[in-house]
Amino acid sequence: MPTRDWAKIRKLLRENYNPAVVSSFGSDTLSSSDTELKDVMTIQTTDSFLIANSRITLYNQKFTNSAIAAVPEWWQIRPESHRPQFVLMCAQLNDNKVVGDLVYPITVPHPVVKHLTTSPIPDYQKGNVEGILTLSDNSKVTVNAFDSDTATTVLEAIKKIINPDYLKKSFTKIGTRKGQQLLTIKVRCKQSIYFSTGLQNMKPDWIDKFT
Repeated sequence: MPTRDWAKIRKLLRENYNPAVVSSFGSDTLSSSDTELKDVMTIQTTDSFLIANSRITLYNQKFTNSAIAAVPEWWQIRPESHRPQFVLMCAQLNDNKVVGDLVYPITVPHPVVKHLTTSPIPDYQKGNVEGILTLSDNSKVTVNAFDSDTATTVLEAIKKIINPDYLKKSFTKIGTRKGQQLLTIKVRCKQSIYFSTGLQNMKPDWIDKFT
C-alpha cells in the first residue's frame, strides 16, 4: 500500500475509530488499567498498518458487540472507502475446533444486503496463492489460499453474496502472492460484519455470528 494512501486511511480511522473507542469505555472515571487499555487501543498518528490493525483487533476482542472492521492491506482511500461491504472475519481452525482469534478478514464490496445465518464460505486452507476478483467498478475481493483451486472455490462462494450487477464484466486473477509469506493454516469464517457506508463509518450496521 502506498504511504500516502495509508496516511489518508489512518487519518480517517483516527476520526471515526478513535471516538468509538472512547465511547465504548464510557464517560465515567476510568480505572488506571482501563485507561491504559484505552490508550493501547487508540490509533496514533505514527502507527503503521500492522500496529493499527492490532489495536482494532484488541478492541474487537473486548467489545464484541461493537466490532470495527479490520483494514485490508490493499484497501485504497478512494473510491473504495465509501462502498458498502461485508467483512468476513475468519479464525484459525485445528481438528474442527477454532483455536485462534478473528484476525483474518476478507472484505466483500457491494454485497447482497441481508442477514446471513451460516458462513457464506467454506473452511479453507490459507497460503501464498492470491486470488483477486475484480468487480465491474474496479472494487476487489482478495483471498489468500493454499492453492489456485482453493482460491477459486472461496471466490466462487463469495460471488453468491455479491450484487449481481457488479459481477457483470468482472474477472478473476490468481497467482503467487508477493511480499511477506503467510502462514499455511486452515481457517473458518465465524462472523460477517456489514458496513453500509464502508470506511466512512467504522460502526457496523450489524454483525452475524456463525457456529
